[in-house]
Order: sequence, then C-alpha cells, then structure tokens
Amino acid sequence: MNGTRNSFQSGQPMSRDERRHVVSLQKHKQRRRRKALTLFLLVLLIAVVGAALSLTVFFKITKINIVSSTVYGDEQIIKASGIKLNENMFLTDSDKAAKKIETALPYISDVSVKKSITGKLTLTVTETKAAMAFVEGENYLVISPVGKVLERSKIISEHVCVVEGVSYSKAEEGKTIVLSDMMASDGETVLRSGEKLLEDLVTAYRGSEDYLGGKISEIDVSDINNLEMVYEYRILLKCGEISKLDGTLKFAGAIIDRLNGENPYYRGTVDLRIENKAYYNEGDFETTQEETTEPATDEKDENKESDKNKEEEKTTKASGD
Repeated sequence: MNGTRNSFQSGQPMSRDERRHVVSLQKHKQRRRRKALTLFLLVLLIAVVGAALSLTVFFKITKINIVSSTVYGDEQIIKASGIKLNENMFLTDSDKAAKKIETALPYISDVSVKKSITGKLTLTVTETKAAMAFVEGENYLVISPVGKVLERSKIISEHVCVVEGVSYSKAEEGKTIVLSDMMASDGETVLRSGEKLLEDLVTAYRGSEDYLGGKISEIDVSDINNLEMVYEYRILLKCGEISKLDGTLKFAGAIIDRLNGENPYYRGTVDLRIENKAYYNEGDFETTQEETTEPATDEKDENKESDKNKEEEKTTKASGD
C-alpha cells in the first residue's frame, strides 16, 4: 500500500495492479454512495407515507369532551367550535376553534383545547358574567367585566351596574365594545380615547368588586377628573381622579363599612376627592337608576332616619382603619 501511495504522489506511471486497485476503490465508493442514497430514499418514503397516514387514517378525533359549568349545552359549544368527529387531530386549529366559541357564545370568556393521541379532544370552557350595562332605548346593552358585549336585554340583575357619561360607537355581541372618544367642547380635541375610557371602566369595576363587594349600581365617567359611583342605589361616592381610584375605593370600603354599622339604610353623598378624607352629606341625590326594592323599616328606624336627616351637612375627617 505504501508503494502504491508513493507512486500516486510521485506521478510515476501506475502498474497494472495499481490501476486495478484504483478502480476497485472507485467502485467501492460508488457502492457506498448508492447504499446511502437508497437508505435516504427509503427513510424519506417511510416519512411521507407516515405523514400521509397520519393526516388521513391515524389520529382522527373520535370523541369531543366538554368541561363546562356555563349556561350553554355541550352540543352548542361543539357546534360553535366548528370541530367535527373524524377530523384529523393535528389539522385542528385550537386557537381558531376557541375564538369561534368565545364569539358565538358571548357568556364564555375563555376556552382551552387539549388534544390526545387516543383521539379524544377536551374543550374546557370558562363562563363570564354580566357586569355593566349601557341604556339603549328601552333595553340594556350588557357587557362583561372586561368589556365584552354579552347581550341586549330589557331587564338586568341588581348586581349589574349602569354606565353613564360615555357612549359607544360599535357593540357586536361576542366582541369587545368600542367606546367613543371623549371630546372637548370644541368638538375636535380628544380628552380621552375610547380605548382608554374602557380601561377606566374595567379598573373602576374591578375596584368595586375588590373593595365594595360588587354592590355598585352606577358608574359615571362623564367627568374624567371626577369619577362617581353609586353604592346600593343609596350612597353617591365622589371618587375623583381615575389614576388614584384603587386607593380611593379601598378607603371608601372602610367608610361604607362604618356607615353600614351605624345605619344600614344610610342615604347620602360621600366626597372622597381629597386623599384620606371623607366628607358626608346626608340626604337624597340625583341618580338615573331607581332602586328595584325598598328595604323594610320599622317605625323606630324611620324616626332614627328622620332625626339624622335634620342635619344639613356633616363634615368628618376619617381614617381608613
């Protein structure tokens, strides 16, 4: 072998044995290439056939399981998803199916899709609730805590608060409401965009849930620097700036707990626009919403309420503890 290698390198004429050896090496290389190519083509063929079978024969959806505690039935949810039995599991677009359900069935807020190679598809759906409403003629436009349009209804639950001071430009069931921009008196200057107003509403509602037990009957955002809320149809809360709303509502919760402890039927205005201070003005106030039920009172309570109403105004500095 060393002699053959030296002959190749020196450029000397090869002997017959050397030429035979070179030809043998070349044929051996060619055979190896052919084997490698054959093996590659075989693997590629198996992969293609496997993929074709996976998309046509294997991994079909044989069962759709619904995990739900919503107002909708299983068949409604399956129909809204657009998913059908015997479809290929891997070709099913989970995100698209979830979006279809959330749009077609507004009271569903979230959908998760889990696939199994056994052929079972599990849809877990989460229900949302009616939170706020806009007056729409003789009806109400009901939206979720995050602004999704749920339905149009002639009546609303006492737990749904009515929104005042803002209008909407688009409201399609199953989609997020589009609020109109708040304009200045010149009709051209935008004081607050509709998108930002929706964020304000969501913030206000969540705050009322966290600190006021979700007992807000009205939210008024007509003045962006002085957001107002009505608690249980009987207490007007002047909350001030939206940027400080979280702290304001936390303080308001402590104030209302104190008022309810003294008189569970207290009616009046609580001004919270100065940080950590509450100014009370007992008596009626203007509101667009009427209380649906009147609390029962006995004669003793009525006399007590009458005595309290003799005070025209009471200003109190209070702490949140």
